Amino acid sequence: MEGPRLVVPVVPSEEDVLEGMLTRRFQYAKGIQGSSRYHSIFRTKSRWELIRLSLLIVGIEFTFATESAFVAPILLGMGLPHTLMTMMWAMSSIIGVLFVPIVASKSDRLRAKWGRRRPVLLALGVAMLLGLLLIPRGRLVGEAIGLRSMAWGAALTTIGVMITDPSAGASIGLCRTYAMEVCTIGDQSRVLSTMMLIGGLGGSLGFLFGAVDWRALPIGEYFTSDESAVFTANWILLLVGLLSTLTSFPEIPLPVQERDELLRPVTKRALKNKLQRLRGDVHEVQTELHMDIIGFRQFVRNVIRMPRAMRILCATQCLTNMGHLTFCLNFTDFVASTVFDGDVQAPPESLEFVLYQQGVRFACFGMALYLASASLSSLLIEKATKRVGARAVYVTGLMAHCVGMLSVGFLHYRAVVLLCCSLAGIMYATVYSIPILLISHYHSKNSFDVVDGKCVESTEPRGFGADVSILNSILCIAQVCPNVTPFHGIVLTLLFSYPKLCISIITRGYTVNHFARDGRTD
Repeated sequence: MEGPRLVVPVVPSEEDVLEGMLTRRFQYAKGIQGSSRYHSIFRTKSRWELIRLSLLIVGIEFTFATESAFVAPILLGMGLPHTLMTMMWAMSSIIGVLFVPIVASKSDRLRAKWGRRRPVLLALGVAMLLGLLLIPRGRLVGEAIGLRSMAWGAALTTIGVMITDPSAGASIGLCRTYAMEVCTIGDQSRVLSTMMLIGGLGGSLGFLFGAVDWRALPIGEYFTSDESAVFTANWILLLVGLLSTLTSFPEIPLPVQERDELLRPVTKRALKNKLQRLRGDVHEVQTELHMDIIGFRQFVRNVIRMPRAMRILCATQCLTNMGHLTFCLNFTDFVASTVFDGDVQAPPESLEFVLYQQGVRFACFGMALYLASASLSSLLIEKATKRVGARAVYVTGLMAHCVGMLSVGFLHYRAVVLLCCSLAGIMYATVYSIPILLISHYHSKNSFDVVDGKCVESTEPRGFGADVSILNSILCIAQVCPNVTPFHGIVLTLLFSYPKLCISIITRGYTVNHFARDGRTD
């Protein structure tokens, strides 16, 4: 006679559990009076909805493009030497280093009815719009208020950059965080790739606008210069993108999430908790709501006591962007001066000045190609990462840019400039998407370290938005490092093509080796 059979309870798959959690919250949010507007957070988004959610990135990338293309020529055209011009970039970067983490930390704890991210994005968007009005009109504003010297015009333009640049840097991280929080787990990688794609298109559009000779067109008579026309288009596009993103999906306010568990977004950590309960596991991960909300003191402690995986990720980002930002901020002036043999300080009707203007427009076209290449590369990153791993994709992007920088450093031909821009786009797509995915991966497992092949659960609360902001602050540090020293400006003056070459090669060589040896991507 056979004994009683042991019945093993069937545990649903992770996909089934996730679908059940989302369906329950969707129906619950849809049926509650006053909370029905939150149900869209718990459903899969269409591609058009992801594009609408990401439109602010288009405006921000357009802003970065116009700044990269025109700020250096504007300041140099006022008579500012390269030494002071690079110091100006350092000033805005220093503000960004201090400003971005504080904004992100406050955003994590904001208890506004409109949510945690959108009120901050609105304030930053208004700041960017004000800065964009000032950058191309610094000299005119100075003359209007009786300050006619070159120093005052450059100072007002610098103030515009110091308002716009840190605000854009903080906004891009918060926009990504906002998108990750209002999307389901399955949509998170889709929204990041969408942001990368249309952000690249936005930057390409910005550089293409810079490549147009607006004074030769009928509409050009309404603007005082090409720079004024491009910055006006930038202002309009940024406003449209800001309104589109802020009205795309509602955020669930922090007090509402604290009161009602079924109105909290389903994160990977919440899914892990649910699976552990179904499997009868006594141990449960700390509630993700409390793990993601940290005070400023805890934020500072997190920066000081950063996990090894985060330290390596920040180090690679810093070294990579030291070379990349040097390339971006000086590229138009480099092409106009070295490849086209132009002179920004020559008389307006002289051949040298005309060649310089042609060089700036050609460089803008090259940078548009650079961001178009980044957009196309972003379509392949998700599949490539799943196939060969994040480390291989990251290193490949860096090596592609090394080849481009070596080429343009020694061969000052127009075709080589376009090749360099195309290869730089591959690097841009990897450097600005994979680190965000890695941070999301770390937070989803609540683990930043691996011991004996197993993830070690973190006991230190860390906010996802705060960690993303730390990564964005690294961009500012990377911009400060080469620009804060007068030596960099002196070298730019004497040997204009070599700083970008040397810094890029050295930093990428170290970054590739360091990341390949120590970076954690599991």
